Amino acid sequence: MSLAINGGEPVRRNPLEFKPWIEEEDIKLVGDIIRSGNLSSLHGEYNAQLEEELARYLGVKHAFTASSGTSSIHLALKAVGVGPGDEVITTPFTFVATASTILHSNAVPIFADIDRETLNLDPSSVESAITDKTKAILVVHLAGHPADMDGFTKIARERGLYVIEDTAQSLGAEYGGVKAGGLGHASTHSFYPTKTITTGEGGAVATGSDELAARIKLLRSHGETEKYHYDVLGYNYRLTEFQAALGLMQLRRIERIIENKSKFARALTDELRELDGDLLYLPHPRPRVRHAWHIYQMLLTDRAGINRDKLVDAIRAEGIRAVTVAYPVPLYRTKLFQEMSGHGLGCPWSCPFYGRKVQYKPLPNAEWASQRVFGILVSPHFTESDAVDVARAIRKTIKELK
Repeated sequence: MSLAINGGEPVRRNPLEFKPWIEEEDIKLVGDIIRSGNLSSLHGEYNAQLEEELARYLGVKHAFTASSGTSSIHLALKAVGVGPGDEVITTPFTFVATASTILHSNAVPIFADIDRETLNLDPSSVESAITDKTKAILVVHLAGHPADMDGFTKIARERGLYVIEDTAQSLGAEYGGVKAGGLGHASTHSFYPTKTITTGEGGAVATGSDELAARIKLLRSHGETEKYHYDVLGYNYRLTEFQAALGLMQLRRIERIIENKSKFARALTDELRELDGDLLYLPHPRPRVRHAWHIYQMLLTDRAGINRDKLVDAIRAEGIRAVTVAYPVPLYRTKLFQEMSGHGLGCPWSCPFYGRKVQYKPLPNAEWASQRVFGILVSPHFTESDAVDVARAIRKTIKELK
């Protein structure tokens, strides 16, 4: 084990790292399904059960499992008709899948700025980015904190746009008493191992619209209306049966998962309270919001005068391996969006069907946050005692680096 930066003993000798909540009954059920040979969603029952229970949990009419959170976003974009010549406004402060799926839809991502407190997309910045080519707003509920959905739904209603919620990091979060994922025209979900619930890889699309549901279902499985009959260009984005079974077991304990995460987050806030607003900005959920605590996001203040990356390395050396940086650079600064390579030959940015030149300019709040942010990837196994260790490591490393 690496030592702390002062050469002394690290805060933890047993590393604190993220692990999903998997129980023996989950393992047994998955094993039973594998032994049965009914591995595909086409020949089993668990995908249908997971879809039914997820839709009920979100408070929407329809949910469809998918092979990943990424494929879920792609399905939602295609279902609302995003395609050549369209623009979709989203955040640059997110994982690449939020924007790359827009490119895979042969449309152009347009980035708007974020709110400095929640780090979520800012409705006022979105409104100023709308053009006659805008088709949809792709809203990310970042790190477990829901975005300002009142603002986005108002803009969409007035401008005739679709709202898609990227709820990959926020399953179980609530906004005004409504589950995140039940507020837009469609929502997308990730069941990657670090998310609220997991199927290993996997995801889902949810919607209250019968029309969108029919499109999503068709697109998910080759555009096939009946055996060997294909109406549209579709994809193979199905989830396996044993993955769905694991997800179903996870969903049935989701409230316990979120409560465990919330206890850790409350304890960590209490432990770091004296640094809040001085050396750190701690997360403070807004009124009418239930935070799902995917990541406990913090930001260094200017007064701290510390290099963020050195701080993260030092915290990790203290045995806190769950420390993470999400995200160290806005998407528009990455090579993909600087060179606009896309599908090759500049598509979709410069293909004839588009017809305008996009130049990605720095967005001040996204720039500010990416230089200062770090956080703890919150596992459902973390305890209030673990929060004490995390706080000790943060205080210790800040003091040593200053």
